[in-house]
Formats: sequence, C-alpha cells, structure tokens
Amino acid sequence: MSPTPESILSDLKSAKIAPVYFLQGEEPFYIDQIADYIEKNILSDSEKGFNQTIVYGRDVNVSTILNHARRFPMMAERQVVIVKEAQSVVDLNKEAGSKMLLSYLENPVPSTVLVFCHKNKALDKRKALGKSIDRLTVNLVTKKIYEDKLPVWIEIFVSKKGLGITHKAVRMLSDALGTNLERVSNEIEKIAINLPAGSQIDEVAVQKYVGISKDYNVFELQKALASKDVVKVSKMVNYFEANTKKNP
Repeated sequence: MSPTPESILSDLKSAKIAPVYFLQGEEPFYIDQIADYIEKNILSDSEKGFNQTIVYGRDVNVSTILNHARRFPMMAERQVVIVKEAQSVVDLNKEAGSKMLLSYLENPVPSTVLVFCHKNKALDKRKALGKSIDRLTVNLVTKKIYEDKLPVWIEIFVSKKGLGITHKAVRMLSDALGTNLERVSNEIEKIAINLPAGSQIDEVAVQKYVGISKDYNVFELQKALASKDVVKVSKMVNYFEANTKKNP
C-alpha cells in the first residue's frame, strides 16, 4: 500500500527512519510538511552543523547529491541530506543521472537520510527511475485537493489544532482561499495562535485574523441570490469587482 503523509510522519515520530524519501507530485504542502519535519527533528541542534546538508536542485547535479549522501556522519548516528526543488536537478531525468541515482538507491548508505522534494510534477513512470522508485524509497505522490474535499480537509486540520470551527467559517475560508493548502493552513495557524485551546473558530475570528469579510463572500452572495435581495447582491458584486485579488 502506498504511504500517506500521515503514515510517513507517524513513522518518523516513532523513529522509523528510512534511508531515502522521494516526495513528489502536484501538492507541495505535504512535501514541505514532511521535509520540514525531517529538517527540524531528525538531528539535534548540535548535530546539524556537520551533519545536515540542504541543497537546491538548480544548483546541483545527481553526482553532487550522491557525493553528499555517501559521506559518513561526524559524531552522530546519521546525517541528513535534503534536495529542495529536486525537479530542477538538471540530469535527474536524463539517462546518465537516472542510472547513477538508481545505483545508489539499490544500496543506499544506511547512516544517511536522503530526501528529494520533487514539486509540481511526478516522475515519468515509463522510465527506469519512475518504475523503480516505489520499491527503492519511501515514495509519496501528492495530488491537488478537489474543491469539494476542501471543507472536510479544513475541519480535520482545525481539529488537529485542538479547535472547532463553524460551518460558515469553513465556507468563508474555502471560498476565499481556494485549494492552495499552504495558504489555507497558514491562515488557520494565524487564527489558532490568537485563540485559546478548545475554542471555536467562527466567522468573526475569520474576519478579524484573516481579513475575509463575513458579509462579502461567496457564501453570503449565494444566500442573497436565493432570497432575491437585489440590493445586497448588487453591493457584493461591486465589492468583488473592486477587489479582484481577494475575490478571483
């Protein structure tokens, strides 16, 4: 069964650490979430100086990455190598680079945690690397969330913060922020740090901490249309037209 973001994070928190993680796909939120956890938690602060390496795909090739990965840790049990924006590694999808990486994946250095953050697209499953990645790594493939699934996602995310949320507040967030999970999560975090544990996020909190008007949003527009309130509909449409960045 393919791993999920939740199962990968659960294993990491239980110290079940794999030698290679390949995080790829259309939804960067989960890629960042897992990579950030590894970056912050696998090594102690004193170990990070010598044993944690972060590189960006545009600056390296496969050979450089593997040179980092084949080093041994200094005064620590393991080292961490994180490749951010791995989709930009110039030879990752070329035959020579792909073969080089496959050779390493067949026999990875057990004291290295190698993490690829391959955003916005997945490997080509028709090629050798794409065919083998499931077998040789902890491979996560992320997909964009559908609009109809976003309200449930918001409710679950909020509940993990120890908070509740009203139906209207969910609709306000989903209508205004869209399916960009990073943006949605950041705005919920902004609300959460301003509320005591166990509180309920309502439309007043959304308006106060996110800046979304409780009177001028798609949810209220639908209600005004249903009740044939021509004046209110006209005011809201004019507001939307004047604030297109907030109301795409």
